[in-house]
Order: sequence, then structure tokens, then C-alpha cells
Amino acid sequence: MHIMYFTEQPMATYPADKGLEFGATALMFSNSHFDPVQGSRLYNEYIEQYVLAENVGFDGIMLNEHHNAPFCMQAKANIFAALLAGLTKRVKIVMLGNPLPLAENPIRLAEELAMIDMISKGRLVSGFVRGGGQEQLATGVNPAFNRERFEEAHDLIIKAWTQPGPFRWEGTHYQHRVVNPWAVPLQKPYPRVWVPGVISRETVIWAAQHRYPYIALNT
Repeated sequence: MHIMYFTEQPMATYPADKGLEFGATALMFSNSHFDPVQGSRLYNEYIEQYVLAENVGFDGIMLNEHHNAPFCMQAKANIFAALLAGLTKRVKIVMLGNPLPLAENPIRLAEELAMIDMISKGRLVSGFVRGGGQEQLATGVNPAFNRERFEEAHDLIIKAWTQPGPFRWEGTHYQHRVVNPWAVPLQKPYPRVWVPGVISRETVIWAAQHRYPYIALNT
């Protein structure tokens, strides 16, 4: 058994009465209630919490991201992952994970994750997610192509990690004349991939076909 530490890293200092008055705060709750002074304090506190998790014996630290929502301040989980890769020595760094349909350039994402794996000396667990509806609206990505973009971005990332370049990629949603990243993972053939989700039948089947652990997030 492995014990992991996880927090959504909420922006917990907005006026409670405004949140209660508005109701569901995801997506449309005005960012006029965001206080960057408190945000700076909270980001640094969350970093300290993750480092403490290693010091008290946790086996891994987990990171995720959301957009346009005060319940999660992580707009780019890979930034925290890279930082914690350098601040920790032992714990697995588990992504819960990168929303692939939002990726405008999967090659850049492949490079970022490869760098995190190398900085951490092979402690990365890469999680790929489809992302919720609010993520599509927050980033202007057409939800009708969510699954197609997820699967194509996944295939491109894995190929970039495992097949020497340069090669060309002509897909439905991504086109690259040259794929030749000079950053590939330390772990071979590539870091373990987890697929977090909320029990989509199609995604569960897809994960099983790829022999990836499916992380059910329903409560």
C-alpha cells in the first residue's frame, strides 16, 4: 500500500457571503474576488505542505489543475510539479492530471513532463485526463471533439517519448511538420500513465485497452 498526499489547493480567502450568495462558484464566479496577496501566501503554503508530506513519510504527492474556479488554484499543475521535483528527493510526483483536450501543442506537454521526470530523477507518474465541461468553456475548446483530441494528443505524446525523431505528424486535430523533442523521459519506455476520471464507460474501456490504471474520482 502507498499513501499519497493531495489537496485541491483552494483559494479560500474570498468573501464567504459572496460565495454563498452566488452558489456554485465554478466558471462564472467573478475573479474580482481573487486577492493576489492572499494567493501568493497560499501558493507558498501549499508548497510547504507538499514538502512536509515527504518529510513525514508520504509515498507520493498528487497534483491536478482546474480553471476559472476558486476551489483549485492550480491553473498549470506542471509548474508546481517541476518546482516540487527540485524540492523533494523521494516521493512520487503524481499528476491527476494534464487535461489533454486542452493542449494546443502536445509536443510541448511531452517536453514539460520529460523535464519533470529528469529533474525528479524518475519519480514522475503522468496522469492524463479529459477534463470537465467547465474546462472546455474556460479555455474555448470545442467539447464535441474532447475525446478525439484526448486520444490523438495521447498517441502523439507517447510516440514523441518512444520513437526517435525527426518524424512528421498529420493528425485530425494536430499537425506537426517536425517532431523531434530534445527532452525525453528518464524512465523507459516512459513514465507510468494513470487515467483519472469520473467513471465514463468509454474512458474506462480505453484505459483498460492501454493497460493504464483508471483512477475513479467519484465520491
